[in-house]
Amino acid sequence: MDKRKLMIVIIGMLLLVAVAGCGKKESSAVKENSLIYASEAEFDGLNPILEETNVDALLFRGLFRFDENNEPKTDIAETFNMSDDKLTYTFKLREDIQFHDGEPLTADDVIFTIESVLDDRNASFLKSDFIEVESLKKIDDYKFELKLKRPFTPILDKLTLPILPKHAFDGVDMRTADFNSHPIGAGPYEFDRWDRGNSLTLKAYKDFHGTKPSIEKVIFKFIPDSNVRALQLASGEVDIALLDPVQVGELEKRDQVKIYNIDTADYRGILFNMQNDLWQDVRVRQAFSFAIDRAQIVKGILKGFGEEAYSPLQKHAFHNENIEKYSYDVGRAEQLLDEAGWEKADDGFRYKDGQKLSFTITAPASDAVRVNMANYVAEGFKSIGADVDVAALDWSAITIEETDAFMIGWGSPYDADHHTYILFHSAESSLTGSGYNYGSYSNEKVDALLEKGRLSMDEKERQASYMAFQEELANDPAFAFIAYVNAVYGVHGNIEGVKERTLGHHGSGFLWNVEEWKWNDR
Repeated sequence: MDKRKLMIVIIGMLLLVAVAGCGKKESSAVKENSLIYASEAEFDGLNPILEETNVDALLFRGLFRFDENNEPKTDIAETFNMSDDKLTYTFKLREDIQFHDGEPLTADDVIFTIESVLDDRNASFLKSDFIEVESLKKIDDYKFELKLKRPFTPILDKLTLPILPKHAFDGVDMRTADFNSHPIGAGPYEFDRWDRGNSLTLKAYKDFHGTKPSIEKVIFKFIPDSNVRALQLASGEVDIALLDPVQVGELEKRDQVKIYNIDTADYRGILFNMQNDLWQDVRVRQAFSFAIDRAQIVKGILKGFGEEAYSPLQKHAFHNENIEKYSYDVGRAEQLLDEAGWEKADDGFRYKDGQKLSFTITAPASDAVRVNMANYVAEGFKSIGADVDVAALDWSAITIEETDAFMIGWGSPYDADHHTYILFHSAESSLTGSGYNYGSYSNEKVDALLEKGRLSMDEKERQASYMAFQEELANDPAFAFIAYVNAVYGVHGNIEGVKERTLGHHGSGFLWNVEEWKWNDR
């Protein structure tokens, strides 16, 4: 019996024990009106312009909000007008919105939030979303004007930005503010308590301007081990958990567990760190892209909950099917390595100038799917003469910029600019800026196409730019794309109101309308 089959058997046995041991508890106890979410990781902080978390949608609201079709719709903004030259936007805010501390949300808060994102002292990861803003002008307490340097199509998407209360930062440094661990927002839930290392508790905000939450508390329980999350879901210790594909078969047999298999724009791949000289030769990056058996990964590791990946915009309306998809081709991979001067020796490995073809793929130990993918491809790379190790490390021990290669997870269901510019534009290198270009990827054509794509107001022109971007990225890969991963959630109990939509990276967005959820068995 191989290790994978043995693990499935062990998980199944543990789930049976867990359910049997907790059955009496479940039947005799009446659960409180709360939702316990098994969170894969704990957050460093809860300031949404400094860190992106799956708590943001509960605690905060923006001028706009993505609906079930991932389209931005007015929320805090009541109305808006755009000038004929598409440079000036005038926003009228709702006047019935209060922050969780009772203070009104006004134009001052919106202007403060955007200015804080642009302030280099705050090093916000969102800065590139607002670099086209030229000025912000308050007209009255509930009306302001935003002027752009150039027409910027994704601006309404960007204005889903969570609004911060200006008064909470008076006289304090944003990076070290108490707000970051005791946030004040205007969302359907407000901060209650944070038991570091264990859980974060939010409580329903009674004066929320939208649908009043039915569920009184949402508790994020920090459980980094995916097997523990599955066990606690089966026993009812948690109500909801994102599952590894290997866990689904056993859990879907449970009468009390409902499985949601949701499409995502969430891909996995190998990030090539361009600080490593090995990756400077594009033929080497192309070779390793050809040497990945994606179909087997989807079938074996993802258990069919996903599909092969070849582009960061594969799930977008602008996707380009007519690019190099790097179908599994060991012969082509070996040819490219030969051309790049990496010669096979008698030991089966390749060498160039006395250096062995070897590197390490780093993956977060808490993410079994990524670790399994890394181990699988590392073993497969032996067939092309590469000696590849896998380092499965705790997130606290990982600095992506310092790895040889990293098992990346990214993707966005929103505008084509989202999670493309910030990942692949050279100005977004995490070594020199605050973006997510961890591999220091740099390609002038990619830069120009990403800039044109975000600045063009013509839909056909934008599509042409992003189609060309995907082609150039395929020819000069920053990542070896592997697979898109479905978000498979398990919910223990009878809950009503879940609205499915295409989710983002790591299944983010599942709780997007949690204020509309309610329990039917509590």
